[in-house]
Amino acid sequence: MSRSRSLNRSHRPGPVARVPRRLPGGRWSVPAAATALLPNLAPVVVGLLWVALLAGTGCGEGCDPAVRAPLDVVTLGYSLTLTLTPAALALCWLLAVRRSWSTARWSAARWAAAGLAYAPPAMIALGVMLLFVPRP
Repeated sequence: MSRSRSLNRSHRPGPVARVPRRLPGGRWSVPAAATALLPNLAPVVVGLLWVALLAGTGCGEGCDPAVRAPLDVVTLGYSLTLTLTPAALALCWLLAVRRSWSTARWSAARWAAAGLAYAPPAMIALGVMLLFVPRP
């Protein structure tokens, strides 16, 4: 008898399952960590810019392409530092502030925006390291 009742009963959906969090860090921890660590990276980046400046001073206009290419990477990283880093941090905070966007499905976007804020300093570091690669 109970079997026939269960067959005739219409299927009702249960409560909505909570989406598991895939990345660590809460809603505020990712933008706060990205904002707090970035000023600590500034002295390192300024020192790397000085190294690139000293490497490029003796170069002049007739510079070897093996030296010019890393200096171009440093220049691009410096120009993106002034635009991309603040925009990425603002996006990271915006994704945390908006209540409707603060679910676990936006945690990957917060992590990506925080990582994007560190891309220009990484480009500067890469360009300076490429200056010291032995040339054939």
